[in-house]
Amino acid sequence: MKKKVLIIPSWYPNTNNNLVGTFFREQAFLLNNNGFDIKILFGVEHNLGLFKYLKSFFTKKTNLNKSYLIQDPEAYSFSIYHYKKWPKKWKLKKTKKAYQAAFKNISTNWAPEIIHAQCSANGGIYAHQLSKNNTIPFVIIEHQTFILNYYHKKIQKEIKEALENAYKVGAVSYHQQRSILMNSIKCNPEVVWNLMDENKFKISKKNTTKKFTILTITYPHLIKDTETFFKSLKIFKEICNDDFEAIVIGNDAFTDSSKANSSNFKTLAKKYNVLNKCTFYPQLTREEINTKLQTCKVFVSTSIAETYGVAVREAMLCGKPVIATKSGGVEDSITQKTGVLVNIKDAKAIAENLLKIKNEVLIFNPEYIRAYIIKQSGREAFIKTMTQFYN
Repeated sequence: MKKKVLIIPSWYPNTNNNLVGTFFREQAFLLNNNGFDIKILFGVEHNLGLFKYLKSFFTKKTNLNKSYLIQDPEAYSFSIYHYKKWPKKWKLKKTKKAYQAAFKNISTNWAPEIIHAQCSANGGIYAHQLSKNNTIPFVIIEHQTFILNYYHKKIQKEIKEALENAYKVGAVSYHQQRSILMNSIKCNPEVVWNLMDENKFKISKKNTTKKFTILTITYPHLIKDTETFFKSLKIFKEICNDDFEAIVIGNDAFTDSSKANSSNFKTLAKKYNVLNKCTFYPQLTREEINTKLQTCKVFVSTSIAETYGVAVREAMLCGKPVIATKSGGVEDSITQKTGVLVNIKDAKAIAENLLKIKNEVLIFNPEYIRAYIIKQSGREAFIKTMTQFYN
């Protein structure tokens, strides 16, 4: 009989942005079709001004619905309305109550055996409360950068309590494992690598692109250090005699994909005089990203910190070597046979290694790179890991 698992994600693909949290859905989809019965529960919080908050009392209330979150597996959302000037503890208390009410609704005909929080903030907090209220074990897998000081003191306290009371805690890299333990949290995180679905990314059999093509997937945040990427292009332009192209995929439209644009990246490209070398794509589907990865010669990641590095490993599933900064999670998969690691902010080292790959001083085997990732965190490996994690 399939084990019933209720997943509480901290974000999830929805009608406003169908790419945010894509890997949460892909993991749930795979597990739901391989021995588990998965459902998703996600509260959508609305911080309103006084007039709109008061008006919400007269709005027709709906219970769980499946119209907002992307389906398969079944994904239920519900709305939570806050007055924006409420203190954090009031909002948290109301959200916990809303999750319990939603849980009671969803469990009427379907009783989960375990609750799985994707990230401690704030999914782990809500999963902990549901676990206490309903006497069901819960687990947490931590995906996002673990910096407790980023959060309100009340949230910090609740995160610690959730991690210390979870049946099991998972971390998506050894870097993430260390980050959790450095905060004196009494738990023993297991390394649970993210799913890298080999069926979604392939090695191209034909590559008609003659230009040396560099690709990055990023967004304009200091943790991604995109400026170092454009600085490395400037240096590469100075030492490379031939033409090349850089493909930049990404934007900062986290909540509304209709606002996606590349303006931040174009500004940096102009600053380093490489705008004519760059092609920008604010938003692409997973299939389109796969196509772009097929055409590049090398993938570059310039992050200050990576909890795991999904984009890096997607490139590797396409057989592409990676030049990445020593940013944490990516270090679990990059060896001398799969790519190059350089120091953070070392644009010169990135440029020099780009030249080595272009001139075939460094040569990599695409099939080996792909096989390395599949063995580590492909479909079969992920199902096996999660089966052990849930038991």
